[in-house]
Amino acid sequence: MLVVQCDFDDTVTVGNVSVAIREAFDLENWKEMEEEFVSGKYTVEESNIRQYAGLTVSRQEIEEFVKGDVVVRYAFDEFAAYCAGTGVHLAVVSSGLEFYVSATIGAMGMDGVEIHAGHAEFTPNGIRVSYENPAGAPITNAFKDSYVAHFKSQGNTVVFVGDGLSDLGPARLADHVIARDGLADDMERLGLPYSRFETFRDVGEHVERIRKNLEDNDSNR
Repeated sequence: MLVVQCDFDDTVTVGNVSVAIREAFDLENWKEMEEEFVSGKYTVEESNIRQYAGLTVSRQEIEEFVKGDVVVRYAFDEFAAYCAGTGVHLAVVSSGLEFYVSATIGAMGMDGVEIHAGHAEFTPNGIRVSYENPAGAPITNAFKDSYVAHFKSQGNTVVFVGDGLSDLGPARLADHVIARDGLADDMERLGLPYSRFETFRDVGEHVERIRKNLEDNDSNR
């Protein structure tokens, strides 16, 4: 099977939703904590656990913000429909939080999209974030990598779609990479093969080419 594993923040969406939430609700010191993640002091999972712990707002407040302010990248709904119609397995795997990923995609009427992301427990003292790998074990590093490895272990061909710093690890494990922004720069710097995208119309064209090549290879065996 052909699996498309797709990042969420700044990939499915235009802009980083997690950053927008921290800015909108005035999370104290989030920029300093983000710099520590970028410098490599913390993994993206550890950074999110630290940052959301200081955010004392309700789930409803964040969901209303997300539904009103988040912009989904052009043609994502079209691409999801293409995957459903051609038997391509689409999975959105994000080191962000499942509740806001689901709220964004659900607002588009696409409740059937497979989503894997961080769990959020809302408490009076902040949001408690946790991650689990595909086997259900706690994980604080390489969350997205674990899903690429899982899908490949099932004999699938994996296409990874992403944009940023935490996407290089899973991209290096995938069979094909479709990238933009920082991930595209990293792939160029390392001399690794990838296809570039700006909209999901581009992603669809790249995936269809991969799908047809796989079909042709199967028919020639």
